[in-house]
Amino acid sequence: MNLQLQVQQLYSTDHHADLQVLQAIPAMQRRRLSTLAKLAFNGAIQALQTYDIDYIVWASHFGDEQKTLNILQDVLQGHTPSPTQFSTSVHNAIAGLYSILYQDATPSTSLSCSWSEAVVEAYAFLKTHPTAQRALVVYYDAPLPDVYEGVNRFDAFSVAAVLSLSEPNVQFDPVLKIETSHQPPEQDAQEFLQFWQMGTPQSASGKWQRC
Repeated sequence: MNLQLQVQQLYSTDHHADLQVLQAIPAMQRRRLSTLAKLAFNGAIQALQTYDIDYIVWASHFGDEQKTLNILQDVLQGHTPSPTQFSTSVHNAIAGLYSILYQDATPSTSLSCSWSEAVVEAYAFLKTHPTAQRALVVYYDAPLPDVYEGVNRFDAFSVAAVLSLSEPNVQFDPVLKIETSHQPPEQDAQEFLQFWQMGTPQSASGKWQRC
């Protein structure tokens, strides 16, 4: 069975983007944000300034892996890892930083998954919480550091979408998602972004269609 939902708004941010929306964060705290956190925040904040959101799904395949690598390099050199660096390297760090900096208690979850899987999580929340009207999915990823071999190289980016179940305008085929499970998570997000921006009837793999 296809999942039907409405994409009310979509925000995409690439590594060249103007991040003026982050100017509301105090400069000292803003400087401490990683590039990936800034990309994730940019789309999320634009959506949250415009819509009332009942649930947020923060999703990334690799997360802030550069910070993890820095910690491992400190250990190899006999240095004590920075507690701050450790606390901001975990997979839910970006979600936690957002909630602290913006004093936002909106229920959320952090997942290591693809864009499509994050949308399914948001869909499941909306289906099981009748009073909830909108969910926000924020997907963000950056390539692994060069020390890792045999992985895809791409530019860091984020995609944020406001979703609801009323008046669906897209549908997702979970079966085709399973059949394309070999697709790298960042390509899954980029496929949906291209499908949405170009206005085509369906995405390249056919798992997303307009309705």
